[in-house]
Amino acid sequence: MALYRFAGLYFEMNPHFDRIKRQAEKYLYKGDVIPDEIFDIDIPYERVVRNSVHYPGLTYEECEYLGSGHRFACRLLSKDGFVLHSSAVAYDGNAYLFSADPGVGKSTHTKFWQECFGEDKAVIINDDKPAVREFDGVFCASGTPFSGKYDISADVTVPVKAVCFIHRSDECEIRRLEPSEALGLIIRQIINPDEEEALDTLFKTLDRFLAKVPVYSLGVKLSPESARFAYSELSKQA
Repeated sequence: MALYRFAGLYFEMNPHFDRIKRQAEKYLYKGDVIPDEIFDIDIPYERVVRNSVHYPGLTYEECEYLGSGHRFACRLLSKDGFVLHSSAVAYDGNAYLFSADPGVGKSTHTKFWQECFGEDKAVIINDDKPAVREFDGVFCASGTPFSGKYDISADVTVPVKAVCFIHRSDECEIRRLEPSEALGLIIRQIINPDEEEALDTLFKTLDRFLAKVPVYSLGVKLSPESARFAYSELSKQA
């Protein structure tokens, strides 16, 4: 099996189809030292076929991609992390995560950051499913191969400055959320484990996360003005 490294962890998988193979290529581990801890996120071909029977609307390639992503998210829980459905951008040494239901425009918003601040300075960490993991008391966002249909991600790990749940608005607006309010929104945008013990681990991780990282409700317009507004306000408040 091929060995990959992302979110500071090591993973084995043997992709059968082009999508996950292509999107994971930049995360191939090329070191000489074999890591002490390796997580298996491989989806055997037989499992891909079985999953396609349960989800007839998906291709084999999509079943493998989604299955590997789910296994990764479950493995990450045991290492003080979770996967948040969001578009994450790194700028000025910090990561900003923008989450929303499909179609609201989270990817469009982070592209406005690149338009305003430059693609070399505003880097998209992951446009769909960044990993959020605690390193020595600091929660960081990392790129992963599970980067959506446009495969936008970077092999970087950056401290999280803020999380924003965005909505369309005629005027730019921002409001900091109480942890109890933020928790409900976050739970809707992550992969929840089936096992009760893993679910308990997830809630403990989220408790620490919400104690350290501010979460906001952000109203945005479909214009670069929204990116300038968001950075200005988050720089002051976070």
